[in-house]
Amino acid sequence: MSIQEIPNTTPYITLYNDVVSNIDKTTSQLILSAKKKAFDNLMDSGFPTHRKGNEDWKYTDVNKILQNEYKLFENSFKTPNNLESISSELPSYKSDNYLVFINGVFQQSLSQTSNDSIIIDSLKNSLDLHSSLITPHLENLSNAEDPFMNFNTALFEDGVFIYLPKNTNPSKPIQIINIEYNDSQKNHFVISPLILVVIDEGSYINLEEYCLGSESSSNLINTTTRFVLSKSSTLNYSRFQNYSKDTNNINNTVAILEQNSTFNSFYLDFGGQIVRNNLNVELLGEESTANLLGLYLPNTNQHVDNQVIVDHKSPYSYSDQTYKGILNGNAQSVFHGSIIVREKSIKVDAAQEDKNLLLSSEAEAYTKPAFWIYCDDVMCKHGAACGQIDEESLFYLTSRGISSTVAKQLLVRGFVGDVLGRIESDTNNKNYIEKQIENRLDNWL
Repeated sequence: MSIQEIPNTTPYITLYNDVVSNIDKTTSQLILSAKKKAFDNLMDSGFPTHRKGNEDWKYTDVNKILQNEYKLFENSFKTPNNLESISSELPSYKSDNYLVFINGVFQQSLSQTSNDSIIIDSLKNSLDLHSSLITPHLENLSNAEDPFMNFNTALFEDGVFIYLPKNTNPSKPIQIINIEYNDSQKNHFVISPLILVVIDEGSYINLEEYCLGSESSSNLINTTTRFVLSKSSTLNYSRFQNYSKDTNNINNTVAILEQNSTFNSFYLDFGGQIVRNNLNVELLGEESTANLLGLYLPNTNQHVDNQVIVDHKSPYSYSDQTYKGILNGNAQSVFHGSIIVREKSIKVDAAQEDKNLLLSSEAEAYTKPAFWIYCDDVMCKHGAACGQIDEESLFYLTSRGISSTVAKQLLVRGFVGDVLGRIESDTNNKNYIEKQIENRLDNWL
């Protein structure tokens, strides 16, 4: 299938041409080549469909994502008047490092970087100052098989670059604050941030990403994030997403784990109309570990799709996927978790679990575990469940004098409690996340 067979795709060819024609003339040829290669790949593959036989997109209709005629965001666009109200409740850290982006464009005046031992900057600035650290990773971005990753590489104009030198351990988290803004429902922007995080040997970092939107926004936010973890390094990554209810969000994340490295991730999805999280983890080194947590709480007319691939390319590696969803109204969720164990990858320990709690008879949850195991002497397990609040447990609590409303609240909070208890994050961040969940559930129960 060619890209032209998908409705409303001509504007994307125009968008790419606009990006290339307006790009800074000082931009390296390597970046221009990466963009062209990625766009050529997209032209060859086309966007995916949910037609029969395409299991990865079976339950998510790409045509609904691409139905708007998107424009490029103009950097001259004014800073939103309600910026303070949008971000007022975010955990704040004095003398800490945080980067603020509005519609994918770095806002230096709103950001703060104070750690001299760490490179924390916009990608655009870093390409000029630290190109030798970035360019080795550009080829991997342009060789992506995923169409939306190619779409991102072709269109990206800015993003985040973080580099931790050897044996670096910042005392406080690093924040990325992404704010989407649109002052008119008539405009639909395509926003393509690129996040690159490189962690050198023996370093440790807490990274927090907050994705927030204003009510009037109806954009397409297509993000690519690449984590590179060197030997004996650790990354604790949390992502809280609460974009506008009319915004579509494609989030592509790749994590590369070398020997004895640890990747702890937590995804929390509140907002968005159609949300697609593609998480690909490659365990390249022995004793590498990936702990992947996710919570999604979609409401009426929301669709959340989590696609997780964990590829054990080395022996003695460990992974755990635990995702849970609470669905209200006619919300839909998809979880497609895959575990791959390569030949000679002995002593792999891999687990996967997805559970969904439906608060409405109209809510739908699709879960699909998948295993490809090409090696003996491994331990792999999975579990999946979907249902409504357990009536026996509800009866047990109400029979002891607890009201029906309070009983439901206790059972629902207990459902997510084990995930929240395992978050590897700063205390302030964890408190913020718990508060957001509490507020969400209070409106439902």
